[in-house]
Amino acid sequence: MDVHTRQLRYFVAVADELNFTRAAARLHITQQTLSAQIRQLEKAVDVPLFRRTTRSVELTAAGAAFLAELRWVPAAIDRSVHTARRAAANESGVLTIGIGEGGALTLTEPILAEFRSRHPGIRVDVKVYSYADPSVGLADGSVDVAYLRLPIDGGDWLRSETLFVEPRVVMVPGTHRFATRDVLAAAELADEPIVGHVCADRAWIDFWSLADHRDGKPARFVGSASSVLEEVQCVGAGLGCVVTVASARWVPPVGVALVPLADARGSELAVGWRVDHHTEAVRAFVAVARAVRDANPQTVYALAHPDLNDRSIPPTIPVIHSQSP
Repeated sequence: MDVHTRQLRYFVAVADELNFTRAAARLHITQQTLSAQIRQLEKAVDVPLFRRTTRSVELTAAGAAFLAELRWVPAAIDRSVHTARRAAANESGVLTIGIGEGGALTLTEPILAEFRSRHPGIRVDVKVYSYADPSVGLADGSVDVAYLRLPIDGGDWLRSETLFVEPRVVMVPGTHRFATRDVLAAAELADEPIVGHVCADRAWIDFWSLADHRDGKPARFVGSASSVLEEVQCVGAGLGCVVTVASARWVPPVGVALVPLADARGSELAVGWRVDHHTEAVRAFVAVARAVRDANPQTVYALAHPDLNDRSIPPTIPVIHSQSP
């Protein structure tokens, strides 16, 4: 029987939602793709798993039995992959670091350089992630530690050390009525189309769509973007607006304007790790990140209190080169 893990995840989503449209939105794929994958799964197991009508979707008896046996499988696969990668890292003396969009801005390289200086025996590997994975590789154990933006759906497995909190702003087309405003209230964006993100993390989606400021009104998503550059392109093309961070001003502005949000809490940039993978190397990296942050209060202040009119990228801050405690 040729069944892919992807199909099992899709099956669970449809079984949870009992609605192909909602399940497809949750998975960020088209309904046609989801339906085709479910048909292939049913062909592979050789039984119908869902009873479909024009008005409803129900599990068949076979589907319910399949679901009961299956629910733990995707999580078990993720844990197995994570365990294998963790064992390999422990054997090889490698620390794999995930870097999300923008990393930790001007703190990124100084932290990496300081860690290499203090721990030359540990090889550092870097993996770069787009918005498609807000956990920056931590959720599936692909990395040991990561620069990531909170909040994400981390549950009990995630631990983090905050480096700074960057203000959120709204990016709008240069011709938009809000483009000349000095500041906006988040509620003023309730009726504006929002460029979506290519991910399924509910905490992340709610944060960047200002769900806390909509009084229950759902966001109207248009298109999708997996990077700041794609966001700029979508907004510049007039598709909608984007809630982002002040450092987006360092991306070449193509017919867009950035306006501060007066009442939206900032984006927390943190070093994150898994509670079940708090190794000596991870502890050492977190200690270095904390030390570099604390040794550069002016840089941290500038990141947390930016001048949106200054689009020049600041120079990289000096490395500490202190001794390991």
